[in-house]
Amino acid sequence: IVSSPFVRCVQTAQPVAEALGLPIKVEPGICEILQTFPPGFLNTADLCADFPQVDVSYQPMVQRHQLSSEYSDYQAARRAQQAATSVRQRLQGPILFVGHGASCLGIAQAFGGDDYIGYTSLTTFVRSGGSWRVSGPFGDVAHLSDKATSLGSAF
Repeated sequence: IVSSPFVRCVQTAQPVAEALGLPIKVEPGICEILQTFPPGFLNTADLCADFPQVDVSYQPMVQRHQLSSEYSDYQAARRAQQAATSVRQRLQGPILFVGHGASCLGIAQAFGGDDYIGYTSLTTFVRSGGSWRVSGPFGDVAHLSDKATSLGSAF
């Protein structure tokens, strides 16, 4: 499980991590757009105090000090795409990314997707013949009771 360092993402990842017995790898490279700088997220050690599944040994692809102000969703998506590509190359097996609007767009782009992913939606990518493809619905919201809110959250 790879999560943005913002508390709301780690809060989302925590029950999944507990249920599956997996650590949460905190990756600043997939944080939300940084219109406010410095970024308003906690460091990994502080997150670990409230979220015991946080993996303090994980070395992020993008360190906090490498981040800079951003002025568009495109910039945040590009940063997240680069980070997710690096994560994908380093980690083995299935990876669950927990991010934000623009960062989820970049994460999808790292796997060959190029469409907006609605809030609280799930998209599964699988490796097939040397490339990545979507398996199942893109931006699936079947698990939600209020599907319209997620689907209506596009830019």
